Amino acid sequence: MNDSEKSPRVVSLGDRCCGCGACAARCPKSSISMEPDDCGFLHPTVDASGCVGCGACDAVCPALNAPGEDGCEFALWAKAHDVGLLDRSSSGGVFGLLAGDALSRGGVVAGAAWTDGCRELRHVLVEDRPALGAVMRSKYVQSAVGRGVFEGVRTALREGRPALFAGTACQVAGMRSYLGKLADSDLFLGVDVICHGVPSPELWSRWVDYRGEAFGSDVCDVNMRSKTTGWLSYSAMYKHIAEKDNTGDTESQIFGKDWYMKAFLANASLRSSCLACPAKRSSGADITLGDFWGFQNTHPEVDNSKGVSAVLCNTEKGVRAFEAISGLTANGPATLDGVIAGNPSLVHSVTPYPKRDEFLNDVSAGLSIPDLMDKWDFRPTLWQRVRGKLGGIKRRLKRLVGRRA
Repeated sequence: MNDSEKSPRVVSLGDRCCGCGACAARCPKSSISMEPDDCGFLHPTVDASGCVGCGACDAVCPALNAPGEDGCEFALWAKAHDVGLLDRSSSGGVFGLLAGDALSRGGVVAGAAWTDGCRELRHVLVEDRPALGAVMRSKYVQSAVGRGVFEGVRTALREGRPALFAGTACQVAGMRSYLGKLADSDLFLGVDVICHGVPSPELWSRWVDYRGEAFGSDVCDVNMRSKTTGWLSYSAMYKHIAEKDNTGDTESQIFGKDWYMKAFLANASLRSSCLACPAKRSSGADITLGDFWGFQNTHPEVDNSKGVSAVLCNTEKGVRAFEAISGLTANGPATLDGVIAGNPSLVHSVTPYPKRDEFLNDVSAGLSIPDLMDKWDFRPTLWQRVRGKLGGIKRRLKRLVGRRA
């Protein structure tokens, strides 16, 4: 067999690759590594001298093997009773409760955590409650899922321990494919998040360095969804190390004024595969979590100041998992359509920024953050501003009609 005959298909996916890492983890010869492109997005690279052409990598790739459509046993809104947990969470604290339940039963939780002074985001394994905070809160950059995380989840399941894996739809799909029949075990819980798309890791790394330079000290923690200004008007908060006394200081601004967040929400910095997501609503996740945007319009009687989660129980296993922690929440019924109304990215891939390719070319070329900010301000177009105002008027009229009815 020559090299061309045994070359895995995963290496020629190009923009279709979602970077989940399942192929590298599944390779029996460890001949695949995930290497960053100029924007920091990971892609598989194969050492041809070690590849035996077994096809294991291709078999677990979500982009090559379209999963079946996710079901929805039921939808609901929920928020934790624990105010402290709500403060530590981006929305309603449901992930923290699910993860805590898995740990209380001797299990392991896999989620995304900051590393290298918050310059990188990587999935890690958590086995005790004190470490759980590292994998909580939304983090808007693509996380790397290394072979050790895949193997750690598999080992826990083989030992008869619960394992919860949380990530984007493509990451959950990749983990399920890697696990095979183990993913159907009652011990495994796949939790995906409603995903807008994943921004460039290289852009994020430069942004963190820029924030440190501008503030005068390195960034040691980031909260992209700080509720100090409210759940509906959250802020991006950066914590710095004060060199004189080794204490922390913070800077923050409303998400709409944070340049990195503006690039993200404009769909300018997203990975190419996010524009045609291979696992959108088909990851096989047992539970899907997200912010219940628009909840305040339909349930004005419920305090949403600290966040409310949209919860989709996609499987019977997911139903049982939520039932186990439901007593720790305030919750109520919802509909899939109601969740989609405030989260269209649940079912639709985003429309790219009109000049996305040009912007990412500038990132690839190494333009500094100040130069990028000077060239790209991501201000809403006139039509976007008009549409936003019309949407606000429509929502107010809907609430008015609802009160009169």
